[in-house]
Amino acid sequence: MSKARYLVMLLAIFGIILVGCKDISKNENDVDNTSSSKTKNGINDSASTSKTRKKTGTYATINFDDGRTIEMVARSKQGILSLPSKFEANITDYKLIVMIEVKDSEPLQNKIYEKGAYLSISNMKSEIPLKESFGSNNTNKDGKRGEAKITFTTINNTRAEGTFSGTLYSKSHRKATIEGEFIIERQK
Repeated sequence: MSKARYLVMLLAIFGIILVGCKDISKNENDVDNTSSSKTKNGINDSASTSKTRKKTGTYATINFDDGRTIEMVARSKQGILSLPSKFEANITDYKLIVMIEVKDSEPLQNKIYEKGAYLSISNMKSEIPLKESFGSNNTNKDGKRGEAKITFTTINNTRAEGTFSGTLYSKSHRKATIEGEFIIERQK
């Protein structure tokens, strides 16, 4: 009887251990990576990032003044042409969000916009991967304002497609450069 009781107790302990175990291994989509994107520190490999880029068509490469590079592949994107002369879009990988905005006095068309263009980068929830936000409206230590350039290759009531680039600064005057592509379609 004592052997049976010992065996049952051992099986119960083993069962509790198995139920309590979870996979704690890291993969490329874990929350505590610098982004769900590739960095030069090797978070994701460039081959998988390139495949995802081709699939979504929307991404951003961000270079920081401290030497870090984040290659963000959009997992969610939304945008609106709220007026014929105003476009706003957000692309996110659920950690970072890139905001793209163009305002003009004329209806938007397929061309390059610098005046009235705005770009920003910020975290979705916490201080990972950025400690502060960056925007093209902020300035460097010398008072030079950031820059944004947005090029539309397609823009109409149902779709906006193009590229963006810019030099962005944080409130503490840190610098980031960004470039990328976007394809935003109206949700049906």
